[in-house]
Amino acid sequence: MELLDAYALGWTWERFEQELARRRPDVLGLSAMTPVADVAYRAARLGRPHAGRVVLGGPHATAVREQALADCPELDHLVIGEGEETIAPYLDWREGPPPPGVMARGQPFEERRTTWAVEDIPWPARDLLPQQSYRYLMASRPGFATMITSRGCPFRCSFCDKSVSGSRWRARSATDVVDELAWLAGQGVGFVNFYDDNFTLHRRRVREICEEILRRGLDIEWKCEGRVDGVDAELLLLMRRAGCRVVAYGVESGNPETLALLRKDVSVDQAASAFAATRQAGLRSLAYIILGAPGEGSEEVRNTLRFVDEIGADYVQFSSLVALPGTPLFASHGEQAGGDVRNPVDGDSDRRTVTDLPAEELNRLMRSAWMGFYLRPRPMARLARDAWASGSWREAGRLGFAMARWTLSPT
Repeated sequence: MELLDAYALGWTWERFEQELARRRPDVLGLSAMTPVADVAYRAARLGRPHAGRVVLGGPHATAVREQALADCPELDHLVIGEGEETIAPYLDWREGPPPPGVMARGQPFEERRTTWAVEDIPWPARDLLPQQSYRYLMASRPGFATMITSRGCPFRCSFCDKSVSGSRWRARSATDVVDELAWLAGQGVGFVNFYDDNFTLHRRRVREICEEILRRGLDIEWKCEGRVDGVDAELLLLMRRAGCRVVAYGVESGNPETLALLRKDVSVDQAASAFAATRQAGLRSLAYIILGAPGEGSEEVRNTLRFVDEIGADYVQFSSLVALPGTPLFASHGEQAGGDVRNPVDGDSDRRTVTDLPAEELNRLMRSAWMGFYLRPRPMARLARDAWASGSWREAGRLGFAMARWTLSPT
């Protein structure tokens, strides 16, 4: 069994096909989120002549199901939902109905009931990955890895796809989390990005993780995702002492009407308070922002841009709104998706944007937002410092090139 991260290895599509032709795997397993499903489909087409079976899992397969098989004839099967309990029976399956959790053309499908606790899931087999190739621009140290310490999210944001892990929050214990952190530190990892949907959801668990890091004297730094209503000065100060350096928040908008449409269940005042507390704790902040949601005109977009300045975010990711399959927004606004409005870091080949604004106008506003925020001395100096600290000069160069190409391209 091999894990091939073609992106981290810097492979071209030609190299990717050559490697598959050389290996001729019994099973080629792929995973994809909807925005990059076209990339997985291309990989399936290239791999089809060289693999016994081609299977797709992840959020896209789970959300669209049979449509993925229709869109990509080269796929043989789909793994629906969380795949850890499904993959071994799938690999053993030769004939008859597919095992629970596996979808095949012309065969009955049975949902798999997840029985494993999240702590029963083994740690990632990082020895099979090109670990030294991973970089992250916002890291404060070289040596980068990612971790997931919980699954599921109980909140009801209308644009978020929860088809894989659902709404029930399930978390690993503080001891198990810090055990993995300690192992990573022993492998030369200096910075970890926690990719939980909401790392700060359970305040007591966050405290336990931080206190265990401090008790062991663990020398590692990290970033996490949180909600603006889930932090306060005391918690953020403890996180800072335990190695946290960056907290990312889904701010989304400075307009209460947009927050209501997105079902964020937070207020602009809570966002302002969270960013003030984050800054006072000595932590850097990242704001995820959506521009041009339904009901917004150019003035509402500009109001959000003013709000970003007011809260003092250190980094911002401005995006357009997409109604992903499986989300409440897709059910209410999926047919409204129109023009293609992307930012310089979007991986979508065609980002079907949900907005009331003309695509040309929203593209201009998007460009103005990115350039207005990042083409200033302080953000540019901050990114240069980050690139130096994390060893991510190549990634910084790619980002700079992508921004320049995107900025100069016609709207």
